[in-house]
Amino acid sequence: MVLEDHKILLLSDSQAAIAAIRRAGRTGRARMAELKEVVEEMRRRQKNLGPVAVRFAWVKAHVRTCGNEKADQMAKAGAELGDEDEKMQKVITEGGLRQKWKRRRAEERKVKGTGMGRVVKWNCKARVNYVHCRTGKGNLQAWRHVLDIDQSDECRKCGRYTETGRHVALVCIHGEEIGWKWRTWEDMDDPERWRKRVKDPDGDYELDLVEEFFANLDLH
Repeated sequence: MVLEDHKILLLSDSQAAIAAIRRAGRTGRARMAELKEVVEEMRRRQKNLGPVAVRFAWVKAHVRTCGNEKADQMAKAGAELGDEDEKMQKVITEGGLRQKWKRRRAEERKVKGTGMGRVVKWNCKARVNYVHCRTGKGNLQAWRHVLDIDQSDECRKCGRYTETGRHVALVCIHGEEIGWKWRTWEDMDDPERWRKRVKDPDGDYELDLVEEFFANLDLH
């Protein structure tokens, strides 16, 4: 937004953010697409106007610095927008990412059951897909986007929302086609509800509908 012939001084109250940008500028490696764009723009301006074309400085937070207070308000407003099924919040700093995933892991641990011991008895594909969805990592588009492996984080089945584990296992309309009937992790963790007796010429057997669902998921 700044005119090409103007030098820029960016003030931030986040030392972690400044450190992440400086490190990315030094090494040429960035973990996220947004950070990569920032570094490329810095280098382009520095090439035209010299090394001081873009500078960073730290300011103390919450001391009534007008611009910083406004930035803080905008950041808080942005953090409150949407949920996982709409657009994943993209955080530029490593510290921000760590805090985000720490909060998510804490939320996951609050869920009672976590497979109720059934997972170890499932087939390999079902176990892997379950873990990827439950942790929100692995072959999910949202996690690949965080690692800057894939620029698209949309669900590959419905194309409407971010492909998070929660979306795939509990929300996506494709899930209905392959057998989900639950709306929460706790609901899914109730083995008594999702065991089905199947009659077979070679002998009746018990089918775990949750295992069947995750075995039929294609996350590759």
